[in-house]
Amino acid sequence: MKPFLPAAAATVALLLMPAAASAHAKLVASTPAANAIVSKVTSVTLRFNEKLVASTVKAELVMTGMPGMANHAPMKIPATSAMGKDAKSLTLTAKRALVPGAYRVKWSAAGADTHRMGSEFSFTVK
Repeated sequence: MKPFLPAAAATVALLLMPAAASAHAKLVASTPAANAIVSKVTSVTLRFNEKLVASTVKAELVMTGMPGMANHAPMKIPATSAMGKDAKSLTLTAKRALVPGAYRVKWSAAGADTHRMGSEFSFTVK
């Protein structure tokens, strides 16, 4: 029965390791929310499940559609970005309120494990 003890101890040690060691940065909420229809938007806030490594954070805001224009080419919206004090949030602030249309936010970032993750979501301004 003694050969069983080292294997059991190793299994228990693996089970007790913190889950964060294999976690990745993940978007958990945004304002405006994905697929939301909103008005008077001047900023977009992204909230993540863990602290981000600031040097890895990238985000862009793109207008993908405008009412009455069937073939509107994607247009990048100039916006400043700022990390939150908690390092778990990022805010993109446009120079002026967004005009009615469809928008996409694309982001990428790495958390403590330094593995870059990314995604995108859309919302509409009425």
